[in-house]
Amino acid sequence: MRRSSRVMAALVLTVAALVAPAVPAHAGAVPAHAGACAASLPHPDGHGITCVRVDRSPQPDGSELRDVAMTSTAIFQPAGGTPEISPLAREITVRIYLPPDYDPGGGTRYRSLYLLNGGGDNYDEWTTKADLVSLIASVPDRPFDGIVVMPTGGMTGWYADWAGRTDGYFAPKWETYHISQLIPWIDANFPTIADRSGRGLAGLSMGGYGTLRYAAAHPGVFSVIGAFSPGIDLRAKPAQRTVSDSMWQSGAAITPLDLGKYRVNKYRDGVIVLDQQEQLLYRLDTLFGPHTTAAGPDGQTVHDWPSANPAVLATQGGYAPYSGRLGLYAGGCKTLPRDSSGRYVLGDGDDPAPPECGYSTTSPENTEARAVNEAILGSHASAFHTSLTGLGVRHRYCYGTGGHDWGSWPGILVDFLQYAYGTAPARCPNA
Repeated sequence: MRRSSRVMAALVLTVAALVAPAVPAHAGAVPAHAGACAASLPHPDGHGITCVRVDRSPQPDGSELRDVAMTSTAIFQPAGGTPEISPLAREITVRIYLPPDYDPGGGTRYRSLYLLNGGGDNYDEWTTKADLVSLIASVPDRPFDGIVVMPTGGMTGWYADWAGRTDGYFAPKWETYHISQLIPWIDANFPTIADRSGRGLAGLSMGGYGTLRYAAAHPGVFSVIGAFSPGIDLRAKPAQRTVSDSMWQSGAAITPLDLGKYRVNKYRDGVIVLDQQEQLLYRLDTLFGPHTTAAGPDGQTVHDWPSANPAVLATQGGYAPYSGRLGLYAGGCKTLPRDSSGRYVLGDGDDPAPPECGYSTTSPENTEARAVNEAILGSHASAFHTSLTGLGVRHRYCYGTGGHDWGSWPGILVDFLQYAYGTAPARCPNA
């Protein structure tokens, strides 16, 4: 989980030139966009999605990046009153990587990998902050020859169908959009392997959390998953503070220009509530629904959202369907113990990251910490790894010295593609 736009660079949007035939003047009442969409897509409208335009960008290696601007009935919906934004249906974009020699009419069915963006970012992060095309081409023996789908996920949408509303009386339904609308729309417009066996899901930071959340909720949709620096345990105070901060800073925003009514705050008699714990619970309840409470080991009350908490979902068998097909990556420790071969070790191989590497999951003294710290995320990822191991869920776990940044994630993606679609490297990235 990453902090919102306060600590993130402003989103840089790049739009390629539109490559589509002009709509004839005699097209009458047919919208201008209809010809452009229909020229590139066999079924541009459907599943709650309406195509607005298609931008195509051929790449030097013969691949293509295709941007489809669209509207969705799920983004946004009225919630709790009359929406204070207009239009309510927002234009959003999905960027699609098509491999070299892609041939929609050649009879080949392609695997698809959905990449979820991190907090404060958007659909284009893997092509503006990294070079996705070159990364895929660099994988030894190029085991992944499929389609990559990079959807808009909101700056801080948290991959949820929001239970509550923004200050402007509307709410996004990101899970509905991604799972119930976008996936069948992709399958209708591209020659994919349109079942679980052909679909993968991965994401970084907030997108890593979204990957774990979607995977547990929809085991029949994806067959392989990768979580890069993911948020994992919603019971942890740093995680709660990170999510709460993001709600008042950007909320349901899709770009940094979306402020004001997109934010989430609790008011009483028209006045904003000043109690920060009350605001925190309200904001997380807005995202995930009513919280539960339990007594923690130190006697303090622990708040949780079990149906949205990967740490809890693991104990309920949520990741058993992905045994042998789950990649988990985190880091943050600057000095790792190594064995005689030079490979790093964590105690006996199953222990959580040592406390000197950062935050302790069992004795969290620093309650003001935010989960954006990679060492904090690494500690929770190590605990998650231990939990999965105890549950018999086979997985690839890579814990290294990398930070919560783009110096680490490109190498992680390459490792994941090898693990998920070929042969896992002998050594983890960032080790």
